[in-house]
Amino acid sequence: MTSCQNEKKLNGTWISAYEYDDNDSISYDLSGKPFNQIWEFNDGTLKIQKYKYDFFHEDISSFKFKLKGNKFVINDKEPYLSDIIEPIEKDSFVLSSLSYGNSKLVYKKLDDSLKNNSADFKLTGNKYIRNFKKWTDTIHFVNESVYTSSGWTMGDSDLKWERVNYNGFDILFTDIYIPFILKKKVGNKIYVTTFDKQKEDYILEQIE
Repeated sequence: MTSCQNEKKLNGTWISAYEYDDNDSISYDLSGKPFNQIWEFNDGTLKIQKYKYDFFHEDISSFKFKLKGNKFVINDKEPYLSDIIEPIEKDSFVLSSLSYGNSKLVYKKLDDSLKNNSADFKLTGNKYIRNFKKWTDTIHFVNESVYTSSGWTMGDSDLKWERVNYNGFDILFTDIYIPFILKKKVGNKIYVTTFDKQKEDYILEQIE
């Protein structure tokens, strides 16, 4: 009965927020591997969309799922290794897996208030000042897949980006950073939200 109730609690759209280790310290930083995923639960189905430039995974996957206790059963197969959904809160759950070592992955539920209801706008070709946590850089969306940053590089590799419209949520995946949810554009400013241990709001300010 508890598993069935928890399955219903999961219905909705969730986004990757942050990861932490067994000592409860956030392991994500700008030198780490970004954690870019969208999970959608809908009455026994699970759809996962991952950052398409993360070459370790397929872009989009769909499954039938159920919970056995607090473990996933995917497509009627035994629970995945140690995959565990720790207590499902109203707006978050934690996924633990042997494939991630000692890390635990936190997902946050997306509220409809975060959907982008402003007129369509483009990023390609534009430059923005981006303030994120204690870092500031200028980013340029050079084309449909590559961006540059005044403050960050990945060696000789291009920095990649992907913009996904998912169930009305306008989501920006990028190398280096965790996901940005683009809420609206007013003048030369794009208002965005990210999730860390709490929801945080930022602004991308367009410049010439």
